[in-house]
Amino acid sequence: MRISFLIHNMYGLGGTNRTTINLAGALAERHEVEIVSVFQHKDAPLFAMDPRIKLTSLIDTREVPEKDRAVPAEVFPAAEARYRQYSTMTDERAAAHFRENAPDVLIGTRPGLNVYAARFAAERTLSIGQEHITLASHPEALLPDLKENYARLNAFVTVSEADAENYRRDMAIPGLPVFSIPNSVPAPAVTPADPAAKTIVAAGRLAVIKRYDLLVQAFAKVAAKHPDWQLRIYGDGSQHGKLRALINELGLYNKVHLMGLASPIEAEWVKGSIAAVTSDSESFGMTIVEAMRCGVPVVSTDCPLGPREIIRDGEDGLLVTPGDVHSIADGLLRLIDDDKARATMGAAALRNAERFDPAAIAVRYEKLFRDLGAHDSGASPARASRWSRLLRPRAKQVEAAGAAAPKAPARMSGGVHAASDGSLRVVMAATAPVDQGELLLIRRGGEDRPTLRVPLVHDDRGLVSAALDPALKLGNAVWDLWIDPARGPRKRLRSDLLDLRGLVGFQPDPRRSPVRAWLPYTTVDGFVALTAREADVHAEAQDIDIDNGEIRVAVRLFGTDADIEGFELRHRGEAGLPVLEPVWHRDEDGLLHATVTCETVARLHREQQDLWDLRVRVSGRSEPVRVAGWFGDVRERKNVYVYPVTVFEDTPRGRARVRPYYAADNGLSVNAVDLK
Repeated sequence: MRISFLIHNMYGLGGTNRTTINLAGALAERHEVEIVSVFQHKDAPLFAMDPRIKLTSLIDTREVPEKDRAVPAEVFPAAEARYRQYSTMTDERAAAHFRENAPDVLIGTRPGLNVYAARFAAERTLSIGQEHITLASHPEALLPDLKENYARLNAFVTVSEADAENYRRDMAIPGLPVFSIPNSVPAPAVTPADPAAKTIVAAGRLAVIKRYDLLVQAFAKVAAKHPDWQLRIYGDGSQHGKLRALINELGLYNKVHLMGLASPIEAEWVKGSIAAVTSDSESFGMTIVEAMRCGVPVVSTDCPLGPREIIRDGEDGLLVTPGDVHSIADGLLRLIDDDKARATMGAAALRNAERFDPAAIAVRYEKLFRDLGAHDSGASPARASRWSRLLRPRAKQVEAAGAAAPKAPARMSGGVHAASDGSLRVVMAATAPVDQGELLLIRRGGEDRPTLRVPLVHDDRGLVSAALDPALKLGNAVWDLWIDPARGPRKRLRSDLLDLRGLVGFQPDPRRSPVRAWLPYTTVDGFVALTAREADVHAEAQDIDIDNGEIRVAVRLFGTDADIEGFELRHRGEAGLPVLEPVWHRDEDGLLHATVTCETVARLHREQQDLWDLRVRVSGRSEPVRVAGWFGDVRERKNVYVYPVTVFEDTPRGRARVRPYYAADNGLSVNAVDLK
């Protein structure tokens, strides 16, 4: 059977993209599947796709000038949110594509594209509309267009039963059956989360409707009782600046982190033991299912419409009152205060979320196709007969659990797993084209590019792996990872998933020298690379506190037990400026505490941006040791660890701000910058 999905832009972010890829991949086990992306703006999609899925784009915006797309669309509804991006060109190209490539099933994925599916599907094509948000989200002006065109569809599918009921009640269309089939989420390629982790994770667009402001305020109550817990929020969006300001206002900059975008997200869910969703509205709740599939219980607002259909309150997660900071905080604290409940709910979440597996959701769609073909739902008898012929031979195969399916082509890709001792293991499925080969680490940069070789080992689970022992000498460099098989050319390793939860909170034995820190990452073009740092002595920044114009930095020294002679703050540029000597002391746990006075830095402000590097003078060493952030799982600290500023009105350059700042190499500096 030939199945086509019509989507706005498969090359961008979004839950619709993720769930479409999941469903298309499951259907590709037994059918010929195509995703038709109206727009394309880059070479490859952000999300990995099953190679059996054919991806077609109608308009590459890099090749078609905007002026050629200036004539407004006539078929795409004018009241649809994306209307300004559509034109007579999109109308014509969508119509031509499905006229020339008529699939057996055509599925639209947003209102305007459902209209396209209704208008452009061939007579023999079964056309289905999908709703990925909610009926209530659409403007009134759009509804007449939808009613008129949806009447041509063979079926309409929402992702929650509550929204399906809304459509049946408030926008009933004679002859159009409305079904509810949830989104799908595949089993993650990571082991379940550790319920002992002291991190709460949230993920999604930083948009007003997600109400992360309430989550931050609720976490302030959590932190007051449990200062050892942290909150990580993954995503980007219009509320980033406001959230950053709120975090700083509440003094939570050491405990609440805006992590930015992350894909694949399952590697981030497993770094926590609780997930949080605080939305005012959720059409479904993809992030809820994603977290549950990683064994993480979710504390979610009981908002319309999806969470109540996913979470079994008190069994695999908790439902709390929308818009209520106290209710959200109470839900989080209930799981934080009860280790056993957190572990039990996490196990139940893992088990219960299996019902959202793409294979199970694909079976429900195949049953829908079969039912529409077997029963007259407005289709002509000829179409029903055709569908009966197409589907009947596959009925047993569709319904049988574990039915045989063709395997996807192998790729030279793999993942990296970090252990709690800082060691790394590179892992690939045995389907990868390697046999008794080696993992190559090739040092980046310069003419001399040293290569280290690590043997690949096959195990009885069908995996091929290479272990990187912490004693391996990688120096201070970036290394690219390659696979050199016994047969065939070597290839650079593509990144599937980096499971770095073992690095969260990791710090080596302070007495061991040299001090080493490794951090794998995915390059912008999708390959695995490794940043390595090494020194015989290292000063690691711990907590940083800003209060009353003072920056207080806690530092732990690694690789030596020599005496400390003091701290210094040295300007990176102008040689004539004095070296500042912050006040410092050592506490009972051996932690060093230095205090920098912001006013002193402001009085010496000389350039548009001054950087003062913080260093520790260690007895017996000719050069002081730079304070830096080497350990953990954050590659670019300056984007995540952002601290409040102290503003000075009268510096030698006028108005300026002073704050602690992680430089590009993750070294800790104090930054003074002009303010206009």
